[in-house]
Amino acid sequence: MKPVLASGFLFVGGAIMMTVSRFSFVPIIGGACAAIGAGWLLYELFIEESDKK
Repeated sequence: MKPVLASGFLFVGGAIMMTVSRFSFVPIIGGACAAIGAGWLLYELFIEESDKK
């Protein structure tokens, strides 16, 4: 359960970072974090469950 929680925090944190408009590079970093977090979340939820069966 801990990897799912960590990936959720990475996704949400990246989405929050995408809303920053003061610096031009922060939304790009936030988008990368959100994409990695979403991919990790989908992997942990769907791929790992099929391996455990």
